[in-house]
Amino acid sequence: MRFILLAFSGLTLAACQGADSTNGAAASTSVAAYDAPGIPAANIEAHIRFLADDLMEGRESGTRGYYLAANYVAAYFQLLGLEPGGDDGGWFADVPLQLMRADADAARFSVNGQVFRHGEAVMLTAHPTIDAASLAAGAVFVGYGVSAPDHGHDDYAGLDLTGRIAVIINGAPEGLPGEERSHHASPSTKRDAAAAAGAAGMIMILPAPAAQFAGFAAMQGGRPQTALTAASGPSAYDRLQVLATVSRDAAEAMFDGAEMTLDEALAAARAGESVRVSLGEVSMAQRTIRETYIDPNVVGFIRGSDPDLANEFVVLTAHLDHIGRADAVGPGAHCVPTDPNNLICNGALDNASGVAILIETARVFAGRERPRRSVAFVALAAEEKGLLGSNHFARNPTLPGEMAANVNLDMPIIRYRFNDVVAFGAERSTLGPIATRAAARMGVEVSPDPIPEQNLFVRSDHYNFVRAGVPSVFLMTGHSSPDEADDEGRGFMGFLTSDYHRPGDEVDAGLLFGEGAKFADINYLIAREIADADERPRWNEGDFFGQMFGGGGR
Repeated sequence: MRFILLAFSGLTLAACQGADSTNGAAASTSVAAYDAPGIPAANIEAHIRFLADDLMEGRESGTRGYYLAANYVAAYFQLLGLEPGGDDGGWFADVPLQLMRADADAARFSVNGQVFRHGEAVMLTAHPTIDAASLAAGAVFVGYGVSAPDHGHDDYAGLDLTGRIAVIINGAPEGLPGEERSHHASPSTKRDAAAAAGAAGMIMILPAPAAQFAGFAAMQGGRPQTALTAASGPSAYDRLQVLATVSRDAAEAMFDGAEMTLDEALAAARAGESVRVSLGEVSMAQRTIRETYIDPNVVGFIRGSDPDLANEFVVLTAHLDHIGRADAVGPGAHCVPTDPNNLICNGALDNASGVAILIETARVFAGRERPRRSVAFVALAAEEKGLLGSNHFARNPTLPGEMAANVNLDMPIIRYRFNDVVAFGAERSTLGPIATRAAARMGVEVSPDPIPEQNLFVRSDHYNFVRAGVPSVFLMTGHSSPDEADDEGRGFMGFLTSDYHRPGDEVDAGLLFGEGAKFADINYLIAREIADADERPRWNEGDFFGQMFGGGGR
């Protein structure tokens, strides 16, 4: 009962049902559907206070706190009169997850008979889909392992690696544009490229000496990793049987007797050349120890009113999980202890604020005239573990129709008054002008990415919808503020440098709930225009991601 009282403090019955309706009935005029709804700041506060309460213990994936938060969202969706959009007609769409670690006793790595110990000069990687495998094959160094023929760079062009091992380095060529470079540098893209070339294994060179590498291996290999299981669907992992990261010592052994030295090959790759160097035989073996579990995405939707458009879904998302406790031991635990009396990373801004806005957007939709397209509201699991909940949902949607657009909310920083928002990906599709119009109605500008070096476009849940071919934008508060103390991003960057992923991200740490309400109004206006527009969103002509994943855009 305490949870219920916390959850609904500050919320009136009318606020739950919709300010301009009775029990969710449609408004009498279509004009009201496009008005900024004036979402109450008290509603935003109430949701955040519940989701960021110590009782949730940081909403860590796989914990009781996460399940409490998921049940809260599901109960609210039901209260609002949404239709359940999860598995088997329920509110939950289960995400098949696992904790996995490499079995050190079974890990093997040798080059031309020279043995390197797992955890010292090499690190064998736990495998999400194959319990055990061994591989002895010729290795080929292919630079960054990037296939970007549209930019004149393809490390795999004309190369058949069937049965062999691709050896690569981290990153991507400097000549690629920023967000595209981030895409090609991502481990998942590198795995896809190696598997597409026929490789049976992949080795990443981390050119550090063995002593330094051992510290990295101890940090990365000393605790389980979280990943999707094979139940999520096919992936490059199904073809790459063994994966490893190796030190300079092991890499030099692979290059012994090759036509180029390791340093020559690294220099050529970093100069933008497509480098191929045949190496000696490498033997690798892995065995993975895993424990499976389930986290739910929470899914509700409002069915569209137009019979010709109702099959198209505007998908609104925000991740529900956070990073738990600073005294936790477990997969990816990275809540930084900054106060011995406060060991819980409550994630008020990351991302209870986004979920609060998602719920309130659903409330307004439920209380107004039904949109022409269907609108889904999805609270996503396991974002902090590598965008896993969105990865699974984007590949295995549980909605009774096709996804036409995604609008994602992650960490609106509402500690300062904002004059602008950033819509990552706005320039890539027709969603950009829609976001600009919606923000302008609230007296807010849409600004370009203020911190492109952070590569945020590929670091939030919308990116998995992009990879599924769905035009997407990711909304965040911008740097501009009418408050002099917060001008030029000091409020924004101040949070990132002081309280991000720390116990200081709390509900009573100066949150401005009215700014959250303003952000929610913008989110509603964007979603409403998408849902009611004659034309569904499409990728802009020639856009890289549209061509890569969306068939050139539609």
